[in-house]
Amino acid sequence: MAPSPLTILSPIPWWWACWIRLSWPLARLNGFVAAPLQKLSFIHAARWGLVARWPPDRAARRDRGAPRSLLFLTTFDGSAVQYIEAFVRVVPWRIRGLYGGATGFPGVRRSRPVEEYIRTHSHEVDHFWCAHPDATVTMTRQALELDALYARFLAGDRSDASWRSFTTRAQTLL
Repeated sequence: MAPSPLTILSPIPWWWACWIRLSWPLARLNGFVAAPLQKLSFIHAARWGLVARWPPDRAARRDRGAPRSLLFLTTFDGSAVQYIEAFVRVVPWRIRGLYGGATGFPGVRRSRPVEEYIRTHSHEVDHFWCAHPDATVTMTRQALELDALYARFLAGDRSDASWRSFTTRAQTLL
């Protein structure tokens, strides 16, 4: 199955942009956001960013009152509805931490209002690129773990017991 792209642009007030700038780096460092998302086996990529000026026009004078936006880009397997339901179910506090101050965000108690919010704030994607269209984040993480496991096996004693231990652990990664 080819991955599906989703691009969401959510307007946020200046004070919510400050909250994201302060809290998001801390959440990324301790794995608060990434750890549960890596367990969702249908995600290829997910990226958030703050946009202060859209589109950037260096010739225009900066308008301090212009809305800032939270940009979310993702690619995934399956339908958008399944993707949104999984996010609401698996990482509701993280979504609240990112979108709680977004203009018109309905909260994460139910997925239907979130689906409607995403539908109204999503933008059609004309083109997107995926480095590994057949590999999700889970598959990539498992491949890297298998590579490290194999390197440790090669550096070790290569005994029968070591081989059995390697193949037993490797089976969970295939």
